[in-house]
Amino acid sequence: MGPGLRERLVGLCDAMEARLHGLRDSKRRVVDDVHEIRKLGKALRGGLALVGMDRPSLRAVAAIGRLLAGPRDAVSCLKTWRHLGWDDAQSEVEIPAVRAVTAMLEKLAHSAGRRPPQEAVAWAVARIDEVRAALAGQTEAGLLEKLPHGVRRLRRRMDKRLGKLGMRRRDAPAFHQARKAVKAWLGAQALLGEPADDTCVQLAALLGDENDLSALEDWLNARGFSKAVTPLMWRRLGELHHTLRADGVAARDAATRGLQHGKFQQNFGLAAKLC
Repeated sequence: MGPGLRERLVGLCDAMEARLHGLRDSKRRVVDDVHEIRKLGKALRGGLALVGMDRPSLRAVAAIGRLLAGPRDAVSCLKTWRHLGWDDAQSEVEIPAVRAVTAMLEKLAHSAGRRPPQEAVAWAVARIDEVRAALAGQTEAGLLEKLPHGVRRLRRRMDKRLGKLGMRRRDAPAFHQARKAVKAWLGAQALLGEPADDTCVQLAALLGDENDLSALEDWLNARGFSKAVTPLMWRRLGELHHTLRADGVAARDAATRGLQHGKFQQNFGLAAKLC
């Protein structure tokens, strides 16, 4: 990879700040910018963790994602809901419930297009400045020296979390944790200029779909559309969730086999040698 790791991390900070300022531009779509900001934030947070930056820096980036989570989550819930295909063969008893949920989600998604207050954007930009200041105190050689340990830590965490995936009810939280670990691994590969593992990319997509469905289910439960009230709706949700988790477990097995033959862990040490 060569020198430039610190510059890459600072570049992610710059890209996040530009997107944050873009939220004030009336000609840009807020939902798109929020999505990109959160993606950049995940990449930046993963990179900071990879090189062992302090917890305040990691928390600063995570705080920005949480600040902007509402609009993106509303759009994601509506997208997931529509993909369930409620128009084909629904019980007459639950048609009113389906219509009510659709209308509520559409209203929330519409509200997601509103621009956040300038004060909130300014607060988020200040968090980026904190991260830049922390990076300014690091040397390129020091960051590269931490890479081997960081990569090993990410790999161990991912292997451990993927090993907990299963089809039992109590295994449900493991899918969310596994998704974060896979995303961090892919982020590390991108930061170091390595090609992404195709099997991990597919796994991350499936885990993302499972996470979106779980978020929708939480939203439904919180607003009175529980399994006891709308059993037919939840039967359909349950069928899809079972399929997604089964596909996720299968993709986990494929990704594990692929990682065993991958070259990323063997090659990451080259970056440290170049410092």
